[in-house]
Amino acid sequence: MSSCCLKNVSLGALAALGLSLSGCSGDPGPEGGAATESYYRDVKPLVDAKCTGCHQEGGIAPFSLTTHDDVSRWKGPALAAVESRSMPPWPPAQDCADFAFDRSLTDDEVALFARWVNAGAPAGDPEDAAPPVEAPRTALPRVDHTLTMAEAYTPRVSPDDYRCFLLDWPGSTTEYVTGMDLVPGNKSIIHHMIAFLAKPDQVEEYETLDASDPEPGYECFGGPGGGQGGLSWLGTWVPGAVETGLPEGTGIEVPAGSKIVMQLHYNTLTAEAVPDQTGLEIMVEDAVEKPAFVVPFTNAAWILRKTMDIPAHSKDVVHAHTQEPTAFLKRASDDAISGDKPVTIYRAGLHMHTRGVKAVTELVRADGQRECLLDIPRWNFHWQGTYGYTQPKVWNPGDELRIECHYDNTTATDMNWGEGTLDEMCLGTLLVSE
Repeated sequence: MSSCCLKNVSLGALAALGLSLSGCSGDPGPEGGAATESYYRDVKPLVDAKCTGCHQEGGIAPFSLTTHDDVSRWKGPALAAVESRSMPPWPPAQDCADFAFDRSLTDDEVALFARWVNAGAPAGDPEDAAPPVEAPRTALPRVDHTLTMAEAYTPRVSPDDYRCFLLDWPGSTTEYVTGMDLVPGNKSIIHHMIAFLAKPDQVEEYETLDASDPEPGYECFGGPGGGQGGLSWLGTWVPGAVETGLPEGTGIEVPAGSKIVMQLHYNTLTAEAVPDQTGLEIMVEDAVEKPAFVVPFTNAAWILRKTMDIPAHSKDVVHAHTQEPTAFLKRASDDAISGDKPVTIYRAGLHMHTRGVKAVTELVRADGQRECLLDIPRWNFHWQGTYGYTQPKVWNPGDELRIECHYDNTTATDMNWGEGTLDEMCLGTLLVSE
């Protein structure tokens, strides 16, 4: 996803920032401020690649950054955001692992933008416009199934409305999902999407949830709802997403008679709540070389015995768990993964709620060495996702998995594991194959 959405800040505050910050921070230009950088030659390629996935007319961000006038108008807030590393949003720690499609800015790119701002944001010559800086988009080679919400839904909770929609799976035989993309009905209000797989023996439970709400879909804050068994993740989407396909040769099995639970996060902080009828485009194969599975990892005692206590008025409460993961691998794969062979790890994700502060998941090798899988040092519930590696990692028999989550609970309510707004979670997910 190539995006840099200055989303959860009021426009008035941003305007004030623009007046106070433009030209006051970052590296000075050469010779006391004479810039060698221009918008068209140096800044536009960077902004097009890293920001306009969100910052475009009708996009999820509160303003556009597609022209020189746009970027110049917002140069102060933009500089503050990139220097603080809050934009473009890239949660993983840089020293954890090498991730594909890293949308963060390098130190040199931040310095370039700062010099341009401090020199007065010169436009330069439009004839000098360069192509965007590495703005990949791995579109689906083909679309085999299109699944769309049965009827439009207008967000009713402001500014953040989490809603789940049940989508019929059209396949009449078992198929393998090898790619997925979202077709937003109204991209100005869709912040992110998580697709869950309800297999045939789980469908009735989610049909009941759906039928219990008179409006289209049903409310679902922390997850898709349902019982302790839960649903496996099928895929995620955020504005400007670039990775739509699964690793080559892999696919996630979807039996005939399944349904997809599509969780949408609507954000109406800076956009009007309007009807939305979003859909999914999906690529499938009848068979794949390596069936892939999304493996959830957590401490079962946190769920079953409610041992993940987060007291009221507490700071930096830490919950951590280390375990040999064969039981999780076998359950997620219906015993297709035995646990006695190496397992390839392609992507990792972490999940907490709004009191989460930071989280990390890692491999603990048989010799005691730790290898980072995903580290989110500044957790933001509204910017969660999964992150693929440039080179897959490998779990070997005898290795353990470890997860650690930190929380600040400033409320007057004790918290524990659950799916509600006053509950928390500490969950890792891994996309794997044997």
